[in-house]
Amino acid sequence: MNGSTSISPGLVPVARWRAATYVAATVTRTLLAVAASALLAAPILIATTEKDWGAERTGAFLVAGLVVLGVGLPLTSAVLAKTDWVAAAPLHDGAEAERPDIQLREPKTLVRPIAYTVVMLTLGGAVAVLVLLAVIGSVVAMFSPYLAITGDSAVIGPFTISTVAHSILAAGVGAVLLALLVWISPALASAHARLVWQVLTRPEERLRHDLTATAQSRARLVRAFDIERRHIERDLHDAIQPQLLSVSMTLGLALTALPQDVPGRDDVVRAQQQARQTLDDLRRVVRNIHPQVLIDHGLGSAVREVADGFAIPVEVDERLGTRLAPDVETNLYFCVAELLSNVVKHSAASRVDILLHRPTPDQVHIRVHDDGCGGAGSQRREDGGLSGITDRLAALDGTLTIDSPLGGPTVITVAVPDGTAG
Repeated sequence: MNGSTSISPGLVPVARWRAATYVAATVTRTLLAVAASALLAAPILIATTEKDWGAERTGAFLVAGLVVLGVGLPLTSAVLAKTDWVAAAPLHDGAEAERPDIQLREPKTLVRPIAYTVVMLTLGGAVAVLVLLAVIGSVVAMFSPYLAITGDSAVIGPFTISTVAHSILAAGVGAVLLALLVWISPALASAHARLVWQVLTRPEERLRHDLTATAQSRARLVRAFDIERRHIERDLHDAIQPQLLSVSMTLGLALTALPQDVPGRDDVVRAQQQARQTLDDLRRVVRNIHPQVLIDHGLGSAVREVADGFAIPVEVDERLGTRLAPDVETNLYFCVAELLSNVVKHSAASRVDILLHRPTPDQVHIRVHDDGCGGAGSQRREDGGLSGITDRLAALDGTLTIDSPLGGPTVITVAVPDGTAG
């Protein structure tokens, strides 16, 4: 009974005993709201049921009752809506929506709280009364054996329990009923939390919540991918490269010990050359997975190292100043690398200029300009390089702007919020 269960999509898993506590608190608040509403409606009820009063007295009571109800119901609704929202908020997964702005002086902000209160006073009140009666009846039934032994009797609704045999049976039924209430409490908590979310939040607020949760999920996926990329780079660098280097050195020692005219020496030479070539290729792969210069010296130096490897001239103008956050630097590095690869593959450019700067303190821009044939992005594929760049930037809440008329030149601007390393 103390395990955890998943309430529903969009809600966090909650332990049953925690859900039972949540349900008990919700039932208590609902019954208090029902009692407060009954007191507010008492003058109207008295005026409509009292037959000995005259028309003037009855009318005065009705007017007073309507005034009390008109003032008290919005106040009760505001209190109930705010307290239930605070209680239900921890159950919601993902980005937290803004608390409903309820102001008694602005009637439009009271529409949803009053609608929520009406639901809780009717359907919620019925459920709360049933739960309360079930709990009270179960507790009385569980104590009925003691009452039967002492010669007393227990009355549970239409049932009177006076014998020991009946009391033991009633105690078992009461224990099972309490256990059942605890068992279904996550479902009850889920239903209430979903009602709070659906009634008290505006549709645009729910949409903004969903978009925020999606953006955070995508950012987590990109961050996890980059972390895994670093793990692969470290494993290759610390494990595979030393082994290949050891093979190459062993083959070199073997060549030193072998005379020039020994059969098979040429095979050992070729094996050593292949080991060296494989080691060079592996180093290049490791560098492409996550360059060490990016970790040690930052984005500007890493972009310059990439630019030095291209056949066409690439001029890099770095004006960032302070370092960026590691995940921002990593994603921007691979964006620039992909843009440069696209220039070489498709643009037939003779020169590329890259500018890294901060147009404002809270923005980072990277502008890639080439004098090629243009037309970049005109036939973008879902699995193409520009689509991959767009996905990376979306995880950083960034944008990609392409200015590439046919015939050129092409200017592509990457813009992301500033994320400094601190």
